[in-house]
Amino acid sequence: MANEFLKKVNAQINGAIIISDEKLMEPYLIDWRENFRGRARAILTPTDTQMVSTIMRIADEEKQIIVPQGGNTGLVGGGIPDQTGESIVLSLKKMNSIIDFSPKNRTITVQAGCILQHIHDVVENENLYFPLSLAAKGSCTIGGNLATNAGGLNVLRYGSMREQCLGLEIVLADGTILNELMPLLKNNTGYDLKNLFIGSEGTLGIITGACLKLVSKPSTRATSIAVTDKFEHALVLLDRLQHHSGDQVESFEIMPKTLLDIIYKQFPDISQPIKPETGFILFIEISSSKFDDLRSNKIGQSSLQNIMEYFLETALNDNLISNAVVASNAKQREAFWTIRENAPLATKRESWPVNTDISVRRDKLAQFYYHASVEVAKICKNSRICGYGHIGDGNLHFNVVESEDGDPNWKDKRQSILTAIYSSLEEFGGSISAEHGIGQLKTDQLIETKNPTYYRMMTLIKNNFDPKNILNPNRIIK
Repeated sequence: MANEFLKKVNAQINGAIIISDEKLMEPYLIDWRENFRGRARAILTPTDTQMVSTIMRIADEEKQIIVPQGGNTGLVGGGIPDQTGESIVLSLKKMNSIIDFSPKNRTITVQAGCILQHIHDVVENENLYFPLSLAAKGSCTIGGNLATNAGGLNVLRYGSMREQCLGLEIVLADGTILNELMPLLKNNTGYDLKNLFIGSEGTLGIITGACLKLVSKPSTRATSIAVTDKFEHALVLLDRLQHHSGDQVESFEIMPKTLLDIIYKQFPDISQPIKPETGFILFIEISSSKFDDLRSNKIGQSSLQNIMEYFLETALNDNLISNAVVASNAKQREAFWTIRENAPLATKRESWPVNTDISVRRDKLAQFYYHASVEVAKICKNSRICGYGHIGDGNLHFNVVESEDGDPNWKDKRQSILTAIYSSLEEFGGSISAEHGIGQLKTDQLIETKNPTYYRMMTLIKNNFDPKNILNPNRIIK
């Protein structure tokens, strides 16, 4: 079957898009965390939508399984094939062009393989801003961001990818092209099909293009790191700052000292602006594109800096924080965020962590954090709780790292730790995936936790769009 499929691709498109050399295929067959390793007949690297359409038409004829893949920066194995070796990986990396950029319309239309950082660079030259920000921004692709409904650091203010997308171009399982790349802010003409494909992880169709909306580039920012002893204080501070700044909070992140210590250990050359004795650190940023906020006072501070410093001063007086440092320039701001962005790699280097991507309603986050920490300690007393993330939108990466002295039974304890975290999550009515998706990592948990009627409806949608089950099977729907 697969050989016939590849013969047809070679004859109808071009053999140059086929990668079958084992060494060249390797990077496409293992995920970033190295938790999933697959096998494939070949990697296909089309350069335009018509090629993808032809590939899928042939795949439909030959009943060939296709695994779509973007920048391969996913964290749940959604873009990695299984071990059978029967799949074909369809990489969108070479589809990386900008189709249309209209500063006046405040939209940009790109191919799915366009790198997120490239979009940032292009639009910011025109004083515009695409607000999605991820640690993997230098390698993740916009198609992958959409396929997983990526969140990132700025969801609190701008929303996830679903809120940033105006239209999609999609190739369906039979090769049909659905082109809705319409740069319209309002388009109320029936069912909003694009939202079926955003977050579908390549199981319903292949995203080949996207029209994205842009906002004004922030012209001034105020960024700080603060230390707080209690998780619940962070939530009080966030609410206070949102009111005080007029909802100009762009990012509000929490990180326990245990994780900060690991980052400093694994990256000894990194800037260390603050070293708390206990508790948590907060990464706080407010931003504005308003002209009034650019105006400086007598000592050269913008109004946002004034807001930040007053906020921190009152927080210190109210014993909500014990220390804080404010970035005085862009270089210091970048150094602050470098700490945060290196968190995933630091824990990966430190050990084989138990990773989660959960969400809980904001007013229950502290209770969940302490409850889950107690439950994990019952299984592994000396493990290090490294729960960090975007508390403004209720999204925590409640990760657990083995004890600093090591744990010979760590491998055997991992599943029990994960079960304890998800059991705690169930008590607080949370979600097992906030922004990373389901992939092949959480398919069983999705069946266990999703409302049965809702899951059945998702199965019906999958069967309708992909009746032969050739698009990324056993991802999301099992």
